[in-house]
Amino acid sequence: MSKIIIIVILAIFITITAAGVVIYTLFNKQLNLPTESFVSTLFTILLILLIIVLILSIRFLRSYREVLILMSNDDLKTLKQINESRFWLEKFLPSFIIYSGQIRVFTWFRQPDFHFTELKEIKIKASVFARGRQNKIVSFKTIKGSSFFFAIENNPIQRRHLMEKASAYHPGIHIEYDAQ
Repeated sequence: MSKIIIIVILAIFITITAAGVVIYTLFNKQLNLPTESFVSTLFTILLILLIIVLILSIRFLRSYREVLILMSNDDLKTLKQINESRFWLEKFLPSFIIYSGQIRVFTWFRQPDFHFTELKEIKIKASVFARGRQNKIVSFKTIKGSSFFFAIENNPIQRRHLMEKASAYHPGIHIEYDAQ
């Protein structure tokens, strides 16, 4: 799966570079820029963006690997069963993984871990800004008062798994679910 992600990133990089060169050739008389400076500046900016995206991707994928190594056989079996009900991309890159009494959330910039005993409230509600299939927002409130939220797919099996595991690991947790 990581090969597919890297290929997609490279394809985007090549497409943006080609689009920049085409735009430049179509509008070079209006821009009055020397060819070498424009192309080299465009290439440098895109190369910097590509490096940043690759670094974030490597950190993101490494986080999945760390969790899979830490998981017990029962947790892996449960993850495999849950993944069968997920959309194809969510099968390989789920929004969260529950293991050993904690949950790791996977967002592009951060992959925080939360122990269920540290959480006092979980809310699952419909998202106002639906992104593709990820149209539910999960928000955590910790005992210390901080909050964290992330988007998940509208998958009843995944939601039920989250609510059941949270209740099992922390019976006093308040779970609020918006059934829309």
